[in-house]
Formats: sequence, C-alpha cells, structure tokens
Amino acid sequence: MKKLISLIAIIPTFLEVCILPVASTPPEGINIPQKQEFSTFKSNPIVEEIAQPITVRLLGENIAGSGVIISQVGSDYFVLTCAHVIDSNQEAKFVVLTSDGKEYTAQIDSRFNFRDIDLAVVKFSTNNQYPVAVVSANFNLSLGEEVYVTGFPNYEQKSVNFVPTVDLGIKPYNFTKGKVIHVLNLPLEKGYKIGMSNEIEVGMSGGPVLNQNGEVVGIIGRTKYGFGGLDAYGFSDGSQPSEELVEEFSVASWAIPIPKVNLVQ
Repeated sequence: MKKLISLIAIIPTFLEVCILPVASTPPEGINIPQKQEFSTFKSNPIVEEIAQPITVRLLGENIAGSGVIISQVGSDYFVLTCAHVIDSNQEAKFVVLTSDGKEYTAQIDSRFNFRDIDLAVVKFSTNNQYPVAVVSANFNLSLGEEVYVTGFPNYEQKSVNFVPTVDLGIKPYNFTKGKVIHVLNLPLEKGYKIGMSNEIEVGMSGGPVLNQNGEVVGIIGRTKYGFGGLDAYGFSDGSQPSEELVEEFSVASWAIPIPKVNLVQ
C-alpha cells in the first residue's frame, strides 16, 4: 500500500500549505515520527545533544545553508530546509554534511511542492545510520517560551574580519538559545510566523527550531534586521505592517512552523 506524506497545518491559516506530490507517483513509505505525549522538560545540554546529530549542512555551487533530517526510508534520508537555500541550484547536485563529518551527494526531491512557503525537501542516500528529528505533534509555542536553533554560519569573525567557513565542514556548528517574541496569526510572506530573540547568522537558514523537549517546531530562515524596510516584512496577503510593527519585527529572527503529519496509507 502506498504511503503519502500530507503536511497539514497546525494553525488553520496554514492549512493550504502542504506537501503535494508533483510527480504522478507519490513518494512511498516516508514517515516523520511525532511525539504524541508531552515529555519531561529537558535542559539546554540535553536539547543540544538531540539537535546536533539531526542538523546537517548543505554545500554546493551557490549553496551554503543548513537543514534537518526529518525522515528515513531504507537507505534514503530526507532533509527539510529552506527553499531559498537551494533555489539557485535546481538542476545541479550538491552535498549534505552530516554530524560525523561525512559528505553525501544530495539532490532536491522535486516530488514535493510547498507552494509559496520557503521550504524544500532534499534527499541523500547511505547505509550509515543517522537519527531522525522528532516533529512536535502540536504547535503550542507561547510568548516567552525558550527555543533553540541550530545551523552552520557561513562566516566567522576573526579580529575585525569575517572569514568564510565553507571549507571548514561541520566545525562552524552553532547552537543558540532564545525566546519566542512573536507568534503571528497572519504569516509574513513565505510562511514566516515565529519571531524569536535567538541570534541567527547567515548560513543557518534551513536549520531546525526546537522546543524545550528537543522536538522540532519550525525551520529558521530569516535573520534579524532584514533588508528592504517595510517590504522586508510584508504579510502573506499582500498587506504591509505599520512602521511600529516593522520596528518590532526587525529585532526578531524568523522561522516557519512545521506542519504536523497526516500519514495516509
């Protein structure tokens, strides 16, 4: 029996954003595990221990970003990332760097379409075993809640200069702690709804946002102080926020909430 991932929004306004099969034959057997019960609070070090092995780096021509392993089917691993990380490389292949420093040839899985949302799926294959992220079964983030973001910055500061890290493999891995400061009813363009105080650097786009239980609740994709003024923070319906809201939005890093999974057999 064929199995199809259908990503259904946790928030009603996100319902239209689902993974849709583009090919005539839908993906088979892909299953994203979900935590069904609220587990005991985990401290920062434990969340970091969960986060590091599921976070990967994407590198290629005009590509340098992050992602999170969300599923495994046999020897195939599926990575969720931001579409803008890989949009410039639709045809070419690139590599995924896993937490053990190994490199795997990867490619965009074009069977999945997130429409206007800044998400994409990447696939790589190996017989090596890697942990898969647990996606939160409920989007229940609240203002002031602690969240954690991981990824690989493209630059590191040395003295007064910023030095590229693309040749450093997984060494630039970064784990940041912050709090939720915005949860929007109407998302910004490309599906961004979670504003956080976490310090995010260029190259961390596509990395996971985790709650206090180490469950993935979102994908990071925007740093603080976006370029473009009012246009940088337009809402998904085409409307523009007030200048006061833009000031508030600009001091937040932004993430896309992860829709929960409805597995149809």
